[in-house]
Amino acid sequence: MNSFMQTDTNGVLIRMLSIAEDARRDQTSTGERSLMPRDLISMVLRAMRIRDPAGLLHGQRIAVISSGVANLLGWTDEQRRQLEVAAILHDIGKLGIPDHILRKPGKLSSEEYDFVLQHQHAGVNMLQALHTDPTVISMLTTLHHDLSGAGHHVEGHVQTVDLPLGPKILAVADAYDSLSTSKPYRRGMTHSECITAMQEKSGQRFDENVIRTLHRWYETEGNTLFRLTESFHDPERHPEVTAEQRDEVAMLAQFIHLLFQFQHLYDGYYILDTRENYCIWSDGMHGITGLPVQNVLRRTWQTSDVLLSPLTEEQASPPEHDDTLIAHALKNGRPHFGSRLCRVSGTRHLKVDVYTLPITGPGNKIYGVAQLLRNRSGVRRKSREIVELQIAATRDPLTGVANRGQLETQLRHLLDDFQVQEGTRSLSTIFLDVDHFKRINDTHGHQVGDQVLVDLARLLQHETYSAEIIGRYGGEEFVIICPDTDLDAAVRRAERLRQTIMKSSIGGTSTLSVTSSFGVSTARSGDTVQSLLERADHCLYNAKATGRNRTCRESEPVPGSQVEAPAAEDDKTQLSEQNGLYKFSDRITVSTSLELTGMKLRAFITEYGGVVVDQETGKMQIQLGTPGFFQRWGKSAARQPVEITISFETTRFSTSAREKARIHRVVTVDVKSRGKVPNMDVFAARCLSLIRDLKAFLQGT
Repeated sequence: MNSFMQTDTNGVLIRMLSIAEDARRDQTSTGERSLMPRDLISMVLRAMRIRDPAGLLHGQRIAVISSGVANLLGWTDEQRRQLEVAAILHDIGKLGIPDHILRKPGKLSSEEYDFVLQHQHAGVNMLQALHTDPTVISMLTTLHHDLSGAGHHVEGHVQTVDLPLGPKILAVADAYDSLSTSKPYRRGMTHSECITAMQEKSGQRFDENVIRTLHRWYETEGNTLFRLTESFHDPERHPEVTAEQRDEVAMLAQFIHLLFQFQHLYDGYYILDTRENYCIWSDGMHGITGLPVQNVLRRTWQTSDVLLSPLTEEQASPPEHDDTLIAHALKNGRPHFGSRLCRVSGTRHLKVDVYTLPITGPGNKIYGVAQLLRNRSGVRRKSREIVELQIAATRDPLTGVANRGQLETQLRHLLDDFQVQEGTRSLSTIFLDVDHFKRINDTHGHQVGDQVLVDLARLLQHETYSAEIIGRYGGEEFVIICPDTDLDAAVRRAERLRQTIMKSSIGGTSTLSVTSSFGVSTARSGDTVQSLLERADHCLYNAKATGRNRTCRESEPVPGSQVEAPAAEDDKTQLSEQNGLYKFSDRITVSTSLELTGMKLRAFITEYGGVVVDQETGKMQIQLGTPGFFQRWGKSAARQPVEITISFETTRFSTSAREKARIHRVVTVDVKSRGKVPNMDVFAARCLSLIRDLKAFLQGT
């Protein structure tokens, strides 16, 4: 690499596009799917080791923790490799942070924290240009989001996404290592202190299931972290750095500095090469166009990606290819600035200033084009305090769950989706109220009453899965929105919650027994937020009027409006024995999406200490329990080993040619005995217990 490098915008962009082209050509020629070209990841790791060796060790420890947690959650080797690479690269933006912030001995101020966070985003954008795996990019893009997925702020509303499990694991691992590592301004926390600190923010910043899995991993394999502690790093030892390596660090820092400036000055930007291949799609483009980064990585630009039209037009429509700003810039090499309407989704548009910048070199050779967009509504990227205020505006200040406004907003979006996909998805709501709450306040005081609400909200978060939305509707009333859940499943879920509340210690007072009443409704065609919640509220009123501490459901829809799934001939439980090997088969019908079903299955595996021994599309093999020394079954489930094969089947059916096809999902469970089983009755009892528990997880009972 030449010691002299251009520092102007065009020079830096040309260098980055050149590296991006080399990476693309390398992956095309080898035909191998790699998470990142080998020479590039070596260069990045060298630069990170030179710039911040302690930070690189931090990333390696996060990789160890994340991989261990993912292994217990049943992730494949390939998925764990993606997670490990994301963990190591999660602080890539620090290559562009000046020393006075990077090596500051005290805590960062809010402004400094925001400065570092924006450099992190710029670093992730640079990784796109280095042809990093799209899954890794997606994990890093959403790493700093809350569990609600809040991250994009457009025209005063927070866009949310369903946060995947990968960023949840990384967030917990990152927080755990940061809390347990000593800092100049505080000591490192013990393991139990770290777990307690993260649990206090579970359901908002951290996933409770991931925290529990990390705790379980630490008890068995936590000693592996000692090989990656700071004590093995000698800060006085400065390895020799070559001129070429210094140039590598400077070049990557230039890339991040420039992308940070783009990000700081504009709401979104993207960069194309001369072949119109995407090099970078900034995270802000999602909020402007509605198109997430994973939808554009490793493909060519299309006119429908960013739909711009003159401000005089009421509707934005995709122009012809030869008339686009991008095509003109690539053809004539002239920049262009103007104001346009940009379509976000449907009929919703933003007024934006658009700066189309051709990337030109000596002799006016065109290397690519960058398009920079600024939202004219005045909504700019916010500092951490403003973002926190906007997020706080959507939450109940006492319990931390969604407030009434946010709850109704989320329900409105889900109802819109339900109406569009009528007949193929379900949506239910659970309305609950603390029984005799006024008596609790009068007898024990308002402080205990507040603690009851806080404990109840925490319990609801722990006892539901990531897809449910929990909100405080007012006073002692809570609402749980259950996507992909029909009425029967929602009633079972409400009953499980009711019984859990009744058996739990809530309020911090041993003499206090708390119960709740529940009302359940399910969405129908033409429902509004008000009508759906009113039916659930009416059911709640019936539950309170008929004795409290019970669940009431709405009346069944008009006969004929719902069609039951066709029963399969092999839906019956089967039990057999051959040469001392026992086999058991059963089928479980589920109403949730495959992604949510998989999430619940992983929760079951974690809860019961299972080990995933094989996994492929639509199929998973699990081992539960371990045999004794003589391979004989014991009295406890832990000493009654079985091998479980779980497969998924999705079919569509309709009762007439005019009816829209409905989705029917079935989980097939095949259980084989391991070790020496006393008799078939013992094996059958073990299997029936497993199926009952598995149904509770998958169906929400």
